[in-house]
Formats: sequence, C-alpha cells, structure tokens
Amino acid sequence: MKRLLLLSFITLASHTLVFAEPALTQQQIQAVLAHQDRPEEDNKRDQARRPAKVLAFTDVAAGYHVLDLFAGGGWYTELFSKAVGQSGKVYAQNDEVIWRFAEKGITERTKNNRLSNVVRFDNMPIVEMSIPDESLDIAFVALNYHDMFFTHSTQDGKKVQLRDDIVDYKSALAIIKQALKDDGVFIIIDHVARGGSGYDIANTLHRIDPNIVKFQLQEAGFKLIEEAFYLTNPQDDLDQSVFSPKIRGNTDRFIYKFAKQ
Repeated sequence: MKRLLLLSFITLASHTLVFAEPALTQQQIQAVLAHQDRPEEDNKRDQARRPAKVLAFTDVAAGYHVLDLFAGGGWYTELFSKAVGQSGKVYAQNDEVIWRFAEKGITERTKNNRLSNVVRFDNMPIVEMSIPDESLDIAFVALNYHDMFFTHSTQDGKKVQLRDDIVDYKSALAIIKQALKDDGVFIIIDHVARGGSGYDIANTLHRIDPNIVKFQLQEAGFKLIEEAFYLTNPQDDLDQSVFSPKIRGNTDRFIYKFAKQ
C-alpha cells in the first residue's frame, strides 16, 4: 500500500511540476539588441540606458509575459517583445497623460502587426487594464513611475493641467500585484530626487524620491529583493530637470527589483 501511494505521488508530481524557462544569456541579450529589425534610433540610446544590464537584471526569459507600464513610444516594449519571443506576450500600457506624448511613436513602432506579441493598452489607466490574475512574470516601468504624480506642466510660462489629481497609486499597485505570478518581479527604474522632496517634484523636475517608491511598494505588499547601481551618477545636479541639456540622458537613476511578500 505504501509503495502504491508513493508511486501515485510521483506520478502526480510529474504532471504538475512546471520548470521555469532559463533567463536569457548575455549572448542572447546581445542578439536582441543587435536584431536587424531594431530601429536605428533605438540603438543610439543604448549607452545611456544600458539595456543589456537592465534585461539581465529582469531575468527575462523566452515565453514570459511582461507588462511595460507607461511604455511611452515602446523603446523597452520592443526589447521585451524580442526577448520573450512568439511564445511570450508583452503588454504596453500608456495612460491618458503619457498617451499625449506616446501615440505617434508606439503607433509607428507596432504598425502592420510588426510586434505581433504586443498587446497595447492605449490611453488607459492602470486600473482598467485586462490582464489575467497571476499571469505576469515581470512588471516593468522605466523612468515613469514618477508620472503617477505628474499632474501639470508649464508651457510658455502657463500652467497646463494634465490630471485633476495624482493617480490612485494604491489601486494601481494592487492591480499590478494581482496580475503578477507568485514568483513574478516588479522592476522600477527612475530619476533620483532629493530625499523629502515630495510628490510635486514630478511636475517640476520629473524625478522621485527613492524612499517614496520603497515605502509605497512595501505598503502595497511588495518587498525589495535586489538593487542595481550601474545607472547611478553622483555628479547629477538633483535640482535640475531631467530634461536639462546639461544632464539629460545621464541622470542619477535607481533600479529596484520587488517581489510579492
């Protein structure tokens, strides 16, 4: 009887055990970056953004499902699309504010079903996305987490209101957590702001205090499991806008990897 039970357990385990795909090797990542179909303009930003290291940090693998939040024109969307391959899927989300700046770029990038494994959430708040629960391997946001607190800009000396209020980040983070697998990760890259600078710095300098990000993610049920430092720049003047010609493309940036608690 014991032998029969053991055999039954082994048979059941063999049917239910799922082996994760191995993360892309450096050679495979370089092949993604050097892909002949990659736009030439994208390549020009590699030195500043260091995508080989970023992709390695995410542990992306073939077949993964990835959410690219505030994807903008889709610079990272394209890389993830090629990294996960046709067996994978990439969701590219832009809300009503980012869509104003991103529509032309992401539309051009994906026309004629060019990136066939990409699903676009255009002009759509995070809380309205339709993603199956516990289906994402990676949620990712690069240089745009602060945009949840971006409500207005200044044009020709006049204030232009873009949102009535900040994004309901608590609900947004809950949606992301719900969509992530238990072993999924949430990667956040953004421009460093001075400690204690608050939310409004997103409107003026387009930065965010890293402590705000860590606090909000912990509050939402995430834990910080890894941090990278290859985009840091101690020479960055944190009182300058990230669009200042003196610092653009070379800001001090943090890279965090969170997991569900």
